[in-house]
Amino acid sequence: MDYIRSMSPRPPSRDAERLFRGQFLLLGLLVLAIGGNVWLIMAPSGSGGGPVGPLHDVGAEPRPVQASMGATSDEERTITAFNLARRSVVGISTGGLAAVRRNGQRVPIQIPKGTGSGFVWDAGGWIVTNWHVVKEGSLVRVTLAGGELREGVLVGASAQDDLAVIKIDPTGLDLVPLAVGTSHDLRIGQSVLAIGNPFGLDGSLSKGVISGLNRLIETDQKLRMEGVIQTDAAINPGNSGGALLDISGRLIGINTAIHSQTNGSSGVGFAVPVDLINRVVPQIIAGEMPVDAGRAVLGILMLDDSFLEGLGLEGVIVDAVLKGGGAEQAGFKKLNGFTGLKLGTGENSTFDRIIAIDGEAIRNADDLLDVLGQRKPGDQVQVTFVREGETQTVGVTLGSAR
Repeated sequence: MDYIRSMSPRPPSRDAERLFRGQFLLLGLLVLAIGGNVWLIMAPSGSGGGPVGPLHDVGAEPRPVQASMGATSDEERTITAFNLARRSVVGISTGGLAAVRRNGQRVPIQIPKGTGSGFVWDAGGWIVTNWHVVKEGSLVRVTLAGGELREGVLVGASAQDDLAVIKIDPTGLDLVPLAVGTSHDLRIGQSVLAIGNPFGLDGSLSKGVISGLNRLIETDQKLRMEGVIQTDAAINPGNSGGALLDISGRLIGINTAIHSQTNGSSGVGFAVPVDLINRVVPQIIAGEMPVDAGRAVLGILMLDDSFLEGLGLEGVIVDAVLKGGGAEQAGFKKLNGFTGLKLGTGENSTFDRIIAIDGEAIRNADDLLDVLGQRKPGDQVQVTFVREGETQTVGVTLGSAR
């Protein structure tokens, strides 16, 4: 009996009945939904419940732009101050020299060191920045507000105050000095503007307030600095050396450090006060705080003398041109077609061959180094060279290598 009972069909349980009714109800709702959508699509316009008129308008046009209410007085002052000062703020980039092996010999190549900011002190070509921005670079390049690049020479610095002055050739430039304010009368809560090149983004503006005065800080450069300005204006890597301005666009400090656990802006930045800058910078310009500018360089790599000896020629072949150096500014070109250079013919190749500096004959690399040893970084020299059989002479501003 048990076997028969187990094989016989059972009457449906109440749970099964409820499940069946639920499925039937769900199916009915689904049919109604589909029917409703079909009606929505097919129903004539204005029949009630659906959209009135066609779903598309081929004549649709952009909406008219509503007139602006105009800048507030505070915004206008900020915009005006920025436009006045941005022409005076510059980008600073530095490089050094490293040695690599080429053709069996160790030769120097340029390596990047970092970027920062600076500002025009006067129309004579003097640029102010932080000492920590330029102290490790042997080549200093200044990018002006208009994008023009000039090679700069470090002429002096006050490491204690984290201030340095760079000199560029002002010829042909319309340099606009930054207006100078005062820092002895600053007040906490006063609005300030920071202009610089954070992360290499030139001409960037941030705004904040003075959040502290007469601070004592010790930087990661082991500089212990007193009397600095504290601000909450966003200051990031690359802002160093840039201008801190009051709302009138006058210089009140130079952005020099941030307090951060992430190497980014955290709302606490520090600036060297302008009253100190206005005392120290003239002393640096006057030569009272010199630094070792190192030996003068053209900004090139030279090919080994043996190649010219094989060609029966004298001089120095420009193997490579260092970016940002005096030779690049003067238009020198790197050696082209090295693999096709054949001793005795020089066919299938073009190169610049330096044969004189300021009228002194250059027969080989030693002659070039001897002549440069008698010059200083920042000197202007006349370099005579041969390119594709044509002799040319150009002026070159010598850089430095420390």
